[in-house]
Amino acid sequence: MKNVNKKIVFYGGGKMAENIIRGLIKNETMNPDNITVGEMMQARCSYLADTYGVTAVTDASEAIKEADMVLIGVNPPQIPSVTGALKPVLNEDTIVMSFACGVAIKVFENQLGSDKKIVRIVPNTLSQSGYGYSLAHSNENLDEDDKAFVDQLLHGLGKVLYMEESKFDSFQGYGCTGPLWIYKFVEAMIDAGIYVGFTRAEARELILENMLGTVKILQETGASPTAKIEELTSPGGVTIEALRALQENGSYMRPTIASMEAAVKKCAIVAS
Repeated sequence: MKNVNKKIVFYGGGKMAENIIRGLIKNETMNPDNITVGEMMQARCSYLADTYGVTAVTDASEAIKEADMVLIGVNPPQIPSVTGALKPVLNEDTIVMSFACGVAIKVFENQLGSDKKIVRIVPNTLSQSGYGYSLAHSNENLDEDDKAFVDQLLHGLGKVLYMEESKFDSFQGYGCTGPLWIYKFVEAMIDAGIYVGFTRAEARELILENMLGTVKILQETGASPTAKIEELTSPGGVTIEALRALQENGSYMRPTIASMEAAVKKCAIVAS
């Protein structure tokens, strides 16, 4: 992907900001020289500068004046103080991109001005791998060049979905917590492999290869998981016996759906 020759400033240098910085630099979407981080903790500034080669300062006001984009990644209660600090130094052409959980675009329009260019995103949590999706929605103030800039930046983290803000809680609860279920599944399968006689390393390698192969088949064939399960479960065979035992030990769908529902509800609580 072509390097984005723009200046961006992060307002807040927490873990999610670091994930975005890591993804943009690793995928050569942004040059570290064009990234500034405003972070209150000096120790954190030193860490980010030393680790990623970015500029990290406790006061990024001067950088914000010249920024093409400011990315806001703070806790929702901090938004009023952030917008208050931004408003006097924000250039009218600067894009404000927020990944603050649950904070709607209208909040920034009310606090920064309805003429400002605002984008709300849920960043891709799998950006380190080059897979996964970010979710984005912008107000009507962005022109085509602005949208192209946003798109190129977000594609530096993986794939991008553009949806209405009404879908953000569902995406955050489902899309962002999805890896949790996959990690827990892998963890359980490794333990099961050890139980039946493999070493931890052997079990890990087997399940990861199985997962990669399964995902590839589903992507390339477009088949439903149900159809592929039917192919695997021959009469009186080993796989149907494994499926029987799985179903007898309780529905694995019920806790999955309940978990996703809880995550989506939590997003709504954070936003309120």
